[in-house]
Amino acid sequence: MKKQFDAKKNLRSLIYDLHQYTAGKSIEEIAKKYNLDPKDILKLGSNENILGASTKAIKAAKASLEKVNIYPEVTSESLSNKLKSLHKLKNIEVVIGNGMDYIFEMLARLFLDNGDETIICPPTFSCYELTTLWAGAKPKYIPLKKDSYQLDVPKILKAINKKTKIIFICSPNNPTGNLINDEDIEKILKSTDKIVFLDEAYIEFSRKSHVNWIEKYPHLIIGRTFSKIYGLAGFRVGYAFIHKDLYKHYMNAVTPFTVTRPSQAATLAALDDKKFVNRSIKMVTEGKEYYYKEFKRLGFNFFQTDSNYIALNTYPKKSKEISLKLLKKGIIVRECSTFGYGGEYILRITIGEEKHNKRVIDALTKLL
Repeated sequence: MKKQFDAKKNLRSLIYDLHQYTAGKSIEEIAKKYNLDPKDILKLGSNENILGASTKAIKAAKASLEKVNIYPEVTSESLSNKLKSLHKLKNIEVVIGNGMDYIFEMLARLFLDNGDETIICPPTFSCYELTTLWAGAKPKYIPLKKDSYQLDVPKILKAINKKTKIIFICSPNNPTGNLINDEDIEKILKSTDKIVFLDEAYIEFSRKSHVNWIEKYPHLIIGRTFSKIYGLAGFRVGYAFIHKDLYKHYMNAVTPFTVTRPSQAATLAALDDKKFVNRSIKMVTEGKEYYYKEFKRLGFNFFQTDSNYIALNTYPKKSKEISLKLLKKGIIVRECSTFGYGGEYILRITIGEEKHNKRVIDALTKLL
């Protein structure tokens, strides 16, 4: 009799208790579950650009299909060089990957051994935790301050020890949407030589940048993405600004050909479409003001935002309860329990056009 295969036998022990990344709900998933017409479903749970993508980017991606039988550039050199030129960088390099998650995994290859530690400030993006655990390292949680959702700098500095390798900071923070105070970030950079990873996935909506800080603080790495303001989430392209002294080691660790030829073509073209970027910023700015006005009128507790989403504080109700009610009405938003500390009372809503925002407000008014 054939011996039954034991799936766990050869696994690393840390894999047993890991959880899968919780993504936002898809239109197809919700349509099937609640017997809804997919055309009537409003997807505002993953902070995608509801305007779509630049027509220049789509056109470039289509043109690239003629050469998909040929491998793309090994490390997306053309895109790296274009970003360096746009930002007028000298001692700072740009690395490209298959989404910002890829950048996290490369940092884990570079810096994390079994037993090492990272510092994470919840509620925040859950991939920092997963990256740490996958590497066999241990996350230390220093929650953001309860009322301001700013860094608790004294506690972060106290938590740093010989095992600490990476400090993750998200600004604007996901899911609360607020920028982290510059003076707090700089105090950490001045106080330690540990790697500080600053996730700026939504920074274009605040029109602020810390890239030049890397000249002064070479242990700072800044991550960005084409998934949000550029509307290219389906192409999965992330990138990071990294000091030249770290760059050579980073390149020794990377997996080649991770960004497809159509993805490289689309992102190169998207960088030239300033009109689309400005249109996206205008939509978010107007939508943000609309939500502020309506939430104040309705007496809802909400967070000021510097991102393309806005978050409600649903306490004492769990955000999952409200999210499920909205799903049944064909509106996908994000309940944030997986973001850690207090996230179970945060409901995150992607900002759309006026008609989308109005539909959300009408639904929330009836529900709450």
